[in-house]
Amino acid sequence: MNRMFRSAWIAATLLVSTAALAQPANFKPCPFSAAELQTALGAKFTDGKANPPLSAGTLTMHTCRYESKNYSVQVQSQVYQNPADAKKATMIAAGKLVPIPNDPDGAAYQEGQGDNTDPSVHYSRGNVAINLRILGIYYKDSASKKAELLATREKLAKLRRVP
Repeated sequence: MNRMFRSAWIAATLLVSTAALAQPANFKPCPFSAAELQTALGAKFTDGKANPPLSAGTLTMHTCRYESKNYSVQVQSQVYQNPADAKKATMIAAGKLVPIPNDPDGAAYQEGQGDNTDPSVHYSRGNVAINLRILGIYYKDSASKKAELLATREKLAKLRRVP
């Protein structure tokens, strides 16, 4: 094994190891049951399907999707080595974050994302930043979209907090 390849292999191994160590013991990329989401959101869902995790330095990102007839719930979890980094993770979110009053995790709704406005809730716990987002048609018609967006994001905020 040449020296350059060996150094790169050691560095990659260390990055994977430190990212794995940062993950909480109770961490699950798909933390909810389909029944739990059905109860909270009023639609029938499939079990969550996780994508392979993506790692970069001291960050590992996990994404899980739960599908229903007209929309899906996406759970995006960013696991950081340092808890302070998890708290800063939402600083680059599109639009603006609107704090949820008296929320124990400092959760916020994401607003003003242009054409991509969907019900979305961000929060962090320990070294994990979480984004819960509805993707698809969650409203009955165009006239009810704004009211249903507000109601749906409140339902997301009431979901059991993970990890």
